Amino acid sequence: MDRLKAMHSFVRVMHAGNFSTAARQLGVSRALVSRHIIDLERHLGFSLLSRSTRSVVPTDDAYPYLKFCERVFRELEAEQDFVRDRGKNADTLKVVAPKSFGTLNLSDAILDFAEAEPNFRISLSLEDFSFRPNDFIEKGYDIAICISSISDSALISRRMAALDWVLCATPEYVRRHGRPSRPAELKNHPCLVHLNLELNDRIWRFEREANRSSIKIDGPFRSNSVVVLRKAALRSLGLAILPRYAIVADLSSGSLIPLLQRYRLSPRPLSAVYPRPLARLPKIRTFVSWLARWFRENDPNRQVGA
Repeated sequence: MDRLKAMHSFVRVMHAGNFSTAARQLGVSRALVSRHIIDLERHLGFSLLSRSTRSVVPTDDAYPYLKFCERVFRELEAEQDFVRDRGKNADTLKVVAPKSFGTLNLSDAILDFAEAEPNFRISLSLEDFSFRPNDFIEKGYDIAICISSISDSALISRRMAALDWVLCATPEYVRRHGRPSRPAELKNHPCLVHLNLELNDRIWRFEREANRSSIKIDGPFRSNSVVVLRKAALRSLGLAILPRYAIVADLSSGSLIPLLQRYRLSPRPLSAVYPRPLARLPKIRTFVSWLARWFRENDPNRQVGA
């Protein structure tokens, strides 16, 4: 049984009210439409229509299933339109990424890709992105680079790398306020909050062996920008948890020093996310494979932009 054809026949019969009109609209025989409904009922395990010589009467189960079928066909049509629109610009790749990571790190990868694949046109937009399938459609993006885990069956998420994070402060801050020796002591320190990084961005989590600590922090300054939080930390405004890629040079020079090194901060996944209907497009396959290879050869935790 071709389930989609059977579902299509069922929707037509429900709208038309009889088999003959539905068959005429579909351009097939009445017998074939009837066979589709019988096969569909057999597959579902319940009756959809009560038949008489002149009309069909929907069962109680028919209307909920009709809504399901109509939703499936709407989604299929939307996906087809989505792919069709992308096909008009098959050589154009639109990428969106977080501002800080895009500026400090991803930009090098994008520029290398542009040099390696001159037949592609590529654009990089830097903004916060919600990663809902409809947002890809409305904004026209092909791929989003994100620093979080995505669980949505309509999206494919391919992990590129893992990003290390470091609790740090300036030597001046430590001289004035002391060095914390365990996570619980962070309650006594001003902490710089990274907005929107997690659902609860004021909870910092640490691990040591089998023990886990969750500390609610507060402080004088918050931002959704790693670049801005780094500057705040360098001004000794407080402690900050920052991605290593943004502060490699600061750690090397001693401008920032790592704290609570006996405790572990979980790395965050760096992923390429794209709508499932785009997975087979050549530009998606080419870029995702290339980007995965680029990050294998260029550790993002060691890359710092100018």
